[in-house]
Amino acid sequence: MSILIIAEKPSQAKAYADAFNIKERTKTYIELSPCQTFPNGAIITWGIGHLIQLKMPNELSTPINSWNLSSLPTKAHNELKISDGKQQQFNAVKKLALKADLIINACDCDREGSNIFYLILEYAGVLDKPIKRLWINSLESDVVRKGFSNLMDNKKDVLMYQEAKARMVSDYLIGMNLSPLYTVKLAEMGLNNNTFGIGRVQTPTLYMIYQRYLDILNFKEEDFFEIHAKFKHGDKEYIGKLDFKEKNVQTAQDVLEKIRPYNTGEIQDVERLMKKLETPNLHSLSTLQTVANKIWKYSPKKTLELTQSLYEKKLVTYPRTDTKYITENEFSYLVNNIDHYLELFNLDHKVVYKEPRNKYVNSKKVQEHFAIILTKNISRQEIDKLSADEKNIYREIYNRTIAMFLEDYEYETTKLITSINEYEFISKGRVDKKLGWKSLIKDEEDTEATLPNVEVGMVVEASPYLYEGKTKPPNLYTEGQLINLMKTCGKFLDEVEDVNILKDIEGIGTEATRADVIDKLKHHDYIKVSKNKVNITDKGILLCRAITNTLLSSPEMTAKWEKALKGISLGKMTFNSFIQNTEKYINYQIDSINQELVKNDVKQLIVNVNSENEIGKCPKCKNGDIIKKNTKKFTVYSCNQECGFVLFDKYSNKNLSESVIKELVTKGRTTKEIKGFKTQAGKVLNSKLKLNKDYKITYDFDKNK
Repeated sequence: MSILIIAEKPSQAKAYADAFNIKERTKTYIELSPCQTFPNGAIITWGIGHLIQLKMPNELSTPINSWNLSSLPTKAHNELKISDGKQQQFNAVKKLALKADLIINACDCDREGSNIFYLILEYAGVLDKPIKRLWINSLESDVVRKGFSNLMDNKKDVLMYQEAKARMVSDYLIGMNLSPLYTVKLAEMGLNNNTFGIGRVQTPTLYMIYQRYLDILNFKEEDFFEIHAKFKHGDKEYIGKLDFKEKNVQTAQDVLEKIRPYNTGEIQDVERLMKKLETPNLHSLSTLQTVANKIWKYSPKKTLELTQSLYEKKLVTYPRTDTKYITENEFSYLVNNIDHYLELFNLDHKVVYKEPRNKYVNSKKVQEHFAIILTKNISRQEIDKLSADEKNIYREIYNRTIAMFLEDYEYETTKLITSINEYEFISKGRVDKKLGWKSLIKDEEDTEATLPNVEVGMVVEASPYLYEGKTKPPNLYTEGQLINLMKTCGKFLDEVEDVNILKDIEGIGTEATRADVIDKLKHHDYIKVSKNKVNITDKGILLCRAITNTLLSSPEMTAKWEKALKGISLGKMTFNSFIQNTEKYINYQIDSINQELVKNDVKQLIVNVNSENEIGKCPKCKNGDIIKKNTKKFTVYSCNQECGFVLFDKYSNKNLSESVIKELVTKGRTTKEIKGFKTQAGKVLNSKLKLNKDYKITYDFDKNK
């Protein structure tokens, strides 16, 4: 029997091949020698992510210009194409698939992995072959061999594909119809040279950022007043607070005047409690992204890329997981290797939990993937080869994994009640007693005062005073918080059923796609991230105002979709009926957009965006304005009078900031030297820039150099 294994990407194929004896390597496949698992050998080939995708409207056999509103709505279709630059690999996969007697789906173990695999076979015309499914969560050689010896049938795989394709086609329909719809309609209202990307996940995510912007914008600062007291016992000082908060300063002063004459206080109550805290949960991708963003300011996309790299190096398990649990199998190998793990970083921590606990080990809560943990066979030499960023992520996963076996964190909380003239002041503190796992996992927010050792009845020095505070607006989101926002967005909905659905599926997007959603928001110039704070742009505000009170502004659409998608797996919903419902929604949006834009009053916001995108007067024709426009690959600055003037945001392999472009447009040259240009010969140099006589960017070297 001729066996073909299709992996999702080359690195994955290589990891599979490394578990067996290799007979031959080529550019497009790897041949395995006969072995116990594959008595006649096998061929491993791969995609490069998505080899096949849906054709764009203008590429169809009957082309559609979706930017002409009379052509909308674009209907669902099944016309596929080979993704750009991947023709050679697809040809190789198709040729091998046609020869194979059995094909094994060894793409990632998720809905999208099933989609990638079956799209390839569908376009190649080989869906009639026997198919098996590899289902593993680690690329270690023994796990790979065990997985290929225990292949699953493809019944579940086909259902996952049908779900994934239904979602893919519906997302395509939303984007291909509503993106041009809003772009053209806003242009008709006076918006200059802007395109809008609309998406089922990215648009409600943007709207939640917009709502935070409105909360901050509408926030009104208020003063408040409290009564505090500084107490002193021996050489130890501590602060107490009266259970009192007042907006009126005179009322607060009146209370203080009743206390101020007294310079001593009496300890009325001392409450000391010993507490224990178990280690935090194991990491899912989203919790890892959140922690990495908080500690190192890594974007969610960067954290995913770093974790994927560690996975491909066989140092950690599968990264795109949404669970914080493992099964007894994973716990078994971890506990058996715990001494080796501790030696990796010369740790001498006491291991006390050698039996599985439900907080971490629960097979019922592990579906496709388990939590991100360490793999079995790791050497210090492999860790030392990692980049600094990879080491940070690896150590975070390492710490969470090891902490599961360590002693609980123990601490003592103290609550003091100190009275002054019968007014009771409360003080709270914490003292570490046994660090346990906390010696590996720090939390800077756990900082409470250490209180003096006092007993009931003791008299202490007292200095009461008026504390003046100001209410604070909500904080801007960080990128890490956006990940959690997408996961917990169901709490913003009113219908209990929708709330429960989004709770079950952990919000909108998936562990694999949430980082890409944030990147799309940046690419469309809806948000800007500065010092890890997410700011919404005028363009983002305009879109949010335009979609207010539509399904696009709410995670509700995803809740409805997921309920229906689950119905496909259960046989209660067909692919066609799901698509028909999506098309009904799109038709409704097309019919109602004029009325919604008038109701949502977007005219002033259009003026704001036009102003934001104007860089300056055209230096070539002197009449037109230079307008910024984002494309998929770069940002273009061009004259709105079409005189031919155009600049791009990249020169000599270096991205140019908007401020640099503005200088070139308005002054013809930059005032400061820019570092890090790369010549075609690979030389790195620093230089000012200028526009030459043809209005093209060129170096402006200092004549003295």
